[in-house]
Amino acid sequence: MARESDAIKDFYDRSYKKLFSHKGFVKHLLQGFVRLKWVERVDFDKITLEPVSFIDRLFKKKEADIIWKLPLKQGSEVYLYLLLEFQSAVDKTMALRFASYILNFYAERIAKEKNKRLPVVFPLLLYNGKQRWNAARSLQEMIELVDPSLREYLIRFKYFAIDIGSFSKRSLIKLRNNLVSAIFLLENARNENELDSVLKEIVEIVKSEMDKELLARFGDWLEMLFKRTTKTEVNFEEIISEGSEYTMIVETLIEMRKKWENKGIQKGIQVGRQEGIQEGMQKGIRQGIQKGRKEAILITATRLLKEGFSVESIARVTGLSLKEIEKLKKDLD
Repeated sequence: MARESDAIKDFYDRSYKKLFSHKGFVKHLLQGFVRLKWVERVDFDKITLEPVSFIDRLFKKKEADIIWKLPLKQGSEVYLYLLLEFQSAVDKTMALRFASYILNFYAERIAKEKNKRLPVVFPLLLYNGKQRWNAARSLQEMIELVDPSLREYLIRFKYFAIDIGSFSKRSLIKLRNNLVSAIFLLENARNENELDSVLKEIVEIVKSEMDKELLARFGDWLEMLFKRTTKTEVNFEEIISEGSEYTMIVETLIEMRKKWENKGIQKGIQVGRQEGIQEGMQKGIRQGIQKGRKEAILITATRLLKEGFSVESIARVTGLSLKEIEKLKKDLD
């Protein structure tokens, strides 16, 4: 289980770091999900990715992922410190972690530019765990205030958190022309039914994006998600070409939905054999297989035939022979 959890985290670390190392996704993230005045002043055409060359001694295994330098239109600049947090549990020490990262960032800046004032750093957490983010968002909240007269001497620090799972489908759909909202919609679609309900909106968001490079990055991310979810390889080098990206991405999403359907069927059969529980599904299985009885398997196979599943697919799922399924098909005709 631990290895599986590490593999999932590694997937998110790599795929999201690749996404948000592109200025277009940073622009969509800030404009769509950080409703603060300063974002309107950012000159997104001139933002640059900064190297993260230090390692925090205390949290060296959890170092921040991405730093962007964001020039403002009227001069000056802000540094975006983007921390990707894809753990199963909420880290209650996040405020301390973030403060430590930024102090190390400042220490490095002072070593390089001794006579300059320190720049503003905007700490942004991107989190996708199932549990809602409930850790303290400021360092002050973590400190026990023994006397009010000490308040002004506390370290004043707060970070901005984006909890992907906290957004409703409706709020994400409202963010038109924003590929990050499409990503969050996909992230929050935990099963076939949920994916089916947002597929049209995701397709419309993808169609509205004219930046081919941004679409290519989205395709790369979708490829990784597809591989992790369905265990199927997809080549997006062919998909993102000659104007075919829209239809091919849509077809990939539909294929992902079919994979989830098959996964649901297999789960229904397994649960039915082991526990005799009825396992529901939108298409295909209406009743689970009760304790693996042959009669229930035949009933399920018949229903799957009516829904248009291939003989080979039904054989893989039910364990029936091709001959048995062909006989059922013939009886239906």
